[in-house]
Amino acid sequence: MNLDFLRPVYKQIGAYVSVYLDTDRAHEEAAQAIELRWQAAREELAAAGASPASLAAVAAAVDGGGEAARGRAIFARDGAVAFAANLDSPPRRPIARLAPLPHLMPLLAQHRAPVPYLLVSATHEGGEIVAVGGTGAQWRDSIEGHGWPVHKTSVGGWSQDRYQRSVEEAWDENAKALATEVTAVASRIGAGHVIVAGDVRARSLLLSHLATPLVESAAVIEEEIAADSPAMAKAADRALSRWAERRSRERFDDWQARLAHGLAVEGLAQVMAAFRDGQVSDLFVADDPTSNAAAWIGPAGHDLAVSRDELLERNVPDPVPDRADAALVRAVVLTDAELHFLPADLVETGDPAARGDIARPRDGVAATLRFSLTG
Repeated sequence: MNLDFLRPVYKQIGAYVSVYLDTDRAHEEAAQAIELRWQAAREELAAAGASPASLAAVAAAVDGGGEAARGRAIFARDGAVAFAANLDSPPRRPIARLAPLPHLMPLLAQHRAPVPYLLVSATHEGGEIVAVGGTGAQWRDSIEGHGWPVHKTSVGGWSQDRYQRSVEEAWDENAKALATEVTAVASRIGAGHVIVAGDVRARSLLLSHLATPLVESAAVIEEEIAADSPAMAKAADRALSRWAERRSRERFDDWQARLAHGLAVEGLAQVMAAFRDGQVSDLFVADDPTSNAAAWIGPAGHDLAVSRDELLERNVPDPVPDRADAALVRAVVLTDAELHFLPADLVETGDPAARGDIARPRDGVAATLRFSLTG
């Protein structure tokens, strides 16, 4: 996943409040339960030294997700919310943390980063498009074809074949118009994925008029449902999850091939060293909510190491300790790398000497490099 949208979060280091809160309102007295959870988190943060202004900013954001949000992840600093996101299920564990960096890894592991995509419902008359941008914002568009007629019928007589051909031609023209708009909108928002539903013949015609990259990325829903329907949104979520996992598998296969040629590394120490040298193109992480691995960081995104001395040797001023996963997320964001969570079956476990009982990739962390270590 590309995390460029998180760049504004990392203006400085120090005194970040990170809160993961269960805001599920499906049960009776949910409002009271949410308030009690927040008060417990607030007391923990206040005891750790969080500023009253930052706590007030988080308090104002707790209810900002609306009734549908089953969980909230909120990050604040200097009396303002730096970033907040809804979770579609309660957080795997409650978190209330004050630290030099925001603790974003649990959010990214549980809630896929937004990517631009299109939801399309094709009909014989044209169709509907819902464009979802990289921030999650949505735009709706409707295309009405001008071909006539669009409905087949038994008219009888010598003109029936000609009439039926006219209908097919109208459908095709309308599909062309829809495909043109889909292509234009995808280009405008940078969407690489299309989820297509609607009439079976209309779907087929639409796909026949789309360029190969969009066709190859398309997921077809065998239903006639509206582009903005809840069923379409659920289908899109399933499709995007499949695409993300497939991409991670392909990239990890590439990592394995490159490892023997000095174009990949594994383990926290080597991965952090590669970040310091600006080498990392793809970071692979085994999702481990129990991890407590630590790192040392400095003011720049590439200032991270497993020991303080490594940063002092590079003249990094006043290194401070934080979570290794928090440091890795910042490094990914600020060095234009990509983050991939490894499917569980790709992580080899059982080595007691390895951090987190992970044998490969070592420490549950690996990276593909932009250039060879051996030159």
